[in-house]
This record gives sequence, structure tokens and C-alpha cells, in this order.
Amino acid sequence: MTRDVVALIQDERDRAIGILRQIEEDGLLIYEAEGDAPMRDVTAKRANRQRQIIERMDRLIAAFEPAE
Repeated sequence: MTRDVVALIQDERDRAIGILRQIEEDGLLIYEAEGDAPMRDVTAKRANRQRQIIERMDRLIAAFEPAE
């Protein structure tokens, strides 16, 4: 079971790395709008979020490693 959990965590980490790579290396831009508000660039916000996800997933993986 622990291996399944670690595999899911690694998948989420890999997904976040992929999105961050698209933003940083490929120049992906992300825009969003709420309601009638104009579109706004949220690329930096999304990049920071992906970095947070990667950091948290790394900590979770490290917490599970001694259990294996």
C-alpha cells in the first residue's frame, strides 16, 4: 500500500514538474478571468504553485521512504 501511495505522490510531483518546465522553458502563459473581470496573466502565480507542490511532494516522499 505504501508503494501505491508513493507512486501517486511521485505522479503528482512529475505532473507539477512538467507544468513548471512548460512555463519556464517553453514560455507557457496562463490567463484566467473571474466573472466579468478582464483576463489576467497568472503565469507567475501558477509557477509558484507548482514549486510548492513539488516541495510538498518531496517532503511526503521522504516521509514514506523510511517506512519502506
